[in-house]
Amino acid sequence: MTRSRRLPLAAILIGLALALGLVASASAAVQTSDDRIETADPTSLTFHLRVSGDPVQDAVLTYRVLNPDGNVGGDLRAQVPTGGQGDLQVTLQTNSGATYIPVGSRISYHWELTTAQGEETRTEAQTFVFLDGRYAWQSMERDGVTVYWYASEVDAALALQATSDAITDVEALLDTHLPYPVRVVLWPRESEGALAQRARGGTFDSQVITGGSRVSSDLLHIYDALGSFVDVARHEAAHLVTKVAGDGPFTRAPSWLDEGVAVYTQTSPGAGYRTAVEFAVQTDNTLRLRNLAAPSNQASLVNTFYGQSWAVVAYLVETYGPGPLAEVFAAIKAGNTTDQAFLDVYGFDQDGLYNQWRLSVGLDPIEFSAAATTTPGAEGTRAPLTLPTSVAGGSSGGDGAASPGEGAEGETVGAADGGSASKAMTALIIGVATLVLAGGLGVAGMRLMRAKA
Repeated sequence: MTRSRRLPLAAILIGLALALGLVASASAAVQTSDDRIETADPTSLTFHLRVSGDPVQDAVLTYRVLNPDGNVGGDLRAQVPTGGQGDLQVTLQTNSGATYIPVGSRISYHWELTTAQGEETRTEAQTFVFLDGRYAWQSMERDGVTVYWYASEVDAALALQATSDAITDVEALLDTHLPYPVRVVLWPRESEGALAQRARGGTFDSQVITGGSRVSSDLLHIYDALGSFVDVARHEAAHLVTKVAGDGPFTRAPSWLDEGVAVYTQTSPGAGYRTAVEFAVQTDNTLRLRNLAAPSNQASLVNTFYGQSWAVVAYLVETYGPGPLAEVFAAIKAGNTTDQAFLDVYGFDQDGLYNQWRLSVGLDPIEFSAAATTTPGAEGTRAPLTLPTSVAGGSSGGDGAASPGEGAEGETVGAADGGSASKAMTALIIGVATLVLAGGLGVAGMRLMRAKA
């Protein structure tokens, strides 16, 4: 016989109260909605979130800019409305003196909300591609390359094809592989993409047209066709691969080698680059390779820099084949200096290569002083592909020295051979002064000790 078991009335009431309490707690938990991002232009992003339910006391947005070389990001605290309910918003500056997040970046974010009781709520992570909010963007994709565009579908298709083909070509040239997908953001003219560019300042920007740039390991900007979207896209896509081929933790290929490969990847170097290097050869005003570790910031030398870099890389490939060039990039990536990489692979350093190239174009070799053979330091961020609005011949003589100027990351470009000797003399004077000062302090210290004794 089955017996029914009756619960005491008090137990039933307690259970009902607990159940009602759980329902009340669930209804009072933090509720979120209207999770969205706004961007009026490329200079900022505004994140929005609506909260209800349990009042929120603290709200923090955590974001990460996703990059194959390592994600970077931070936390932004939002102003919580009175009462802890309502709309939250926080703005991330994307192009300021302290921060530059390029248009086309992939960004992941989530909100962390805390109530007055210390209960925490974390929203689900969202990932999006940051695009210039002034335009209605569309996209097309092929073989791991995505192009974002808003003006001309024909130009977008040309840029997509050119980027994909260039990546394949440079991978074969340098015997390497680009292991991640890439994005290309396309503006039809530089003026429309000016706000998206990282400001470089000075008179240089007013004298050149920026055609495009590799703004991160997996992202290209193309601002202007310079006559053809194809060669701008091919040039910038080459930089994606040269970075993988030649950049190590502490070393990277010098700019003349990197840019030389990029121009070599174009369907043609273009009349400006070709004419500039031909004029430099005719007037014996070529630039010494080790002085081209970073791009020139002198508009009059930009075409010569690109043109000669292309000519030297073309000489290497046509004379020795692509195999040794790939070995040089691999050796630099492994931690060797540029000179050591060339010595190990070709049997000559940058000066030896410079003289070989000079001989190939009908110029006499140069005698180099020992003080001028220092190896340039590693270069930082690559300067974008530029074309000066006016071109003048270099002011240097046949010794390969260009007019002094500051390159990317503050490196001196085209410094005369006497620069190293001058630095050595300065160091000697400072050293002697330091010894005299140290001696004087020592004598004073001894006198002080005797006085105390």
